[in-house]
Amino acid sequence: MLTIEKVEGGAQVKFEDRAPEQYDLVFDARGFPRELHPERHISISFVPTNTAVIRRCPARMYGEPDGPVLQHTYTRAVARPHGWIFVIPLTAHTSYGYIFNRNVSALSDVESDFDAFLETDGVSEFEQRGVIPFPNFVHRRMYDGAVARIGNAAAFMEPLEATAIVSAQLQIGMVLHIRLNRPIEHVERDAPVVNRFLLDSMLRYGLFVGWHYSCGSKYDSDFWRYARDHAWPRHREAADPAVVGCSALRKFDEMLHLMNQAVIDKADWNRMCAVPLTSYAQLSQGLGCRA
Repeated sequence: MLTIEKVEGGAQVKFEDRAPEQYDLVFDARGFPRELHPERHISISFVPTNTAVIRRCPARMYGEPDGPVLQHTYTRAVARPHGWIFVIPLTAHTSYGYIFNRNVSALSDVESDFDAFLETDGVSEFEQRGVIPFPNFVHRRMYDGAVARIGNAAAFMEPLEATAIVSAQLQIGMVLHIRLNRPIEHVERDAPVVNRFLLDSMLRYGLFVGWHYSCGSKYDSDFWRYARDHAWPRHREAADPAVVGCSALRKFDEMLHLMNQAVIDKADWNRMCAVPLTSYAQLSQGLGCRA
């Protein structure tokens, strides 16, 4: 597949080895772009990571079926000097990933710290699965009426808050809801509304992730100082409503304002900005941070 683009009456898909084909609606799930273009993508530069080292390790042993559980059976996110490590225990193996910024930390330093962490975690062997660079971005046109970009083609934020699945569900659900429940003659008018909603939602996720990093960790290292002092201060410029065409920043600011109240009114307890108010409270209280 070479390109997917909107044309009169639908979307055209061009292939390398056969004639183009046209469809009413195409879901583009080809993954994140190789490079960002300002006219098509919004760079979420306030999220301070851009690379992952992935390792596959042996499955954890959980003891006897009827005995006590001796090891973690849930996903962990562990702060480290150069970023953080995810630990995902699966049936056949355990997946570890060190998320960091290659412009701040040398790969050799990250891998050395990764080795030390695995040793303390009781892991004596692993398979190196790759070193993966990635962008943090939101596509300006996730849905144009004929092409619906979903998953990493629509937006990508490193996995600290595990937003990928729920984001894809929201993207697919919104597009299908409109296409299946609205007359086709309204598609050109509906598409910008749906796109703005999705853009707003993805940027709110990004703002929460960037804020999480700005709250710091137990490490006073180059990476965590970069996250707080250099990456996060860019969020107002990057999410400026005049630049992005949505109100994500205003909604995020309103949540931080609530966090600074001595008492939060009961009417606001169910407020959300990408994630519930309780998530903002847990993060701010857990890390001792306020706006």
